[in-house]
Amino acid sequence: MASPRNTIGGLDINRTEICYTRCLPESRLIANVCIQPLEIGADDYWGTVNSAFDDFLKEFKIPGENIVSSLPGEYAIIKKIFLESDEDDIDDAIEWELSQQIIGSLDEYVYDYQPLADNAGGDFQNYLVVGYRNTAVDKITKLLKSKKLNPIIIDLDIFALINVYEINYEDKITLPALIIFSDTSRTKLIPTVNGNFYDIEIFDHTEEMQTIESYVEILNENITKLLAYNKKFAELGGMQVYLAGSYFSKPETVEAVLGKVKNSEVLFPFRKITCSAGMDDEKLREFSPQLAVSVGLALRDLD
Repeated sequence: MASPRNTIGGLDINRTEICYTRCLPESRLIANVCIQPLEIGADDYWGTVNSAFDDFLKEFKIPGENIVSSLPGEYAIIKKIFLESDEDDIDDAIEWELSQQIIGSLDEYVYDYQPLADNAGGDFQNYLVVGYRNTAVDKITKLLKSKKLNPIIIDLDIFALINVYEINYEDKITLPALIIFSDTSRTKLIPTVNGNFYDIEIFDHTEEMQTIESYVEILNENITKLLAYNKKFAELGGMQVYLAGSYFSKPETVEAVLGKVKNSEVLFPFRKITCSAGMDDEKLREFSPQLAVSVGLALRDLD
C-alpha cells in the first residue's frame, strides 16, 4: 500500500457530510472514497464535524496524509482584475485593486491570483483573484492538523468541480458547460468553458419547504437569470448541464431535474479516472454527486 505521504487526500466538509477521496497521483488512480454523514441542523456545527471526523478516522488510518481541502465558494471574494500588460509589479497592483473592492482591511484575508487565458486585449492582462477570510482558513487548517493530517492546499468547492469536469470531460472542454451544485438548502450555478471559471449564481432553498417540481422551476429561473447576466457565455450555444452535490443523491430528484433541464446529466467524476475503491460502476454513479468535489480536490495537481 502506498504511504500516506505519497498520496493526496481530497476532503470536502460541507453541510451534510464529510467526503473523502484518496488519490495516487503517479498512477492516476483513486484508491479509496468515503462519505461520513453529519447531523443536519446541529447547533454546534464544528463540534459535529469534529465528532464525525473522529468516526471517519477510525475507518481510515491516514496520519500524515497530504490533504487538499475545500471551502464554500459563496463566501469567497472572486474578482477579475485587469492590469496593463507592461505592469512591473503584479503583486502590488493586484493588492491595491483588491483592497479597493472589499469592505474592511485586506489583512483580514488570504488571497491568490492567476492570469486568465481570455485576455482583455494586447494592452491588458486579465487576472482571476480569490480571497478568503483568515478566520475560515485558520479553522479548517487547525482542525486538520489536530487530526495529524497535513493540509497542503485549501481550494474552493466550485473550483474543485471545474477541475473534476475538466479532467473527465476533456473531449467536451471547448463547449460551454453549467455545473449545478446543490445540497439540501443551497444551489450554486457555475458556468465554465475551456476549464475556466466564468461566474457563479446562488440561490437558497429548503428541502422540507420545496417540492421537487417547485425546485426545478426555481432552478430554471436562475439559469435564465445567469445566462442573461452573461450574454457572451450564452451566445456560445450548445450548453451542457451537469448535476453534482448531495441534493442529487436521490434517484427521483435526479429524474425530475433531468426531465426538465435541457441537456442535463449527472457529473461523473470517474468517467476518465480509474477507481479501485471496491465499488462497481453502478455504485460509483450512485455516489458520484456527493463525491464530485472531493475527487476534484484530490486530482487538483494531476497533469
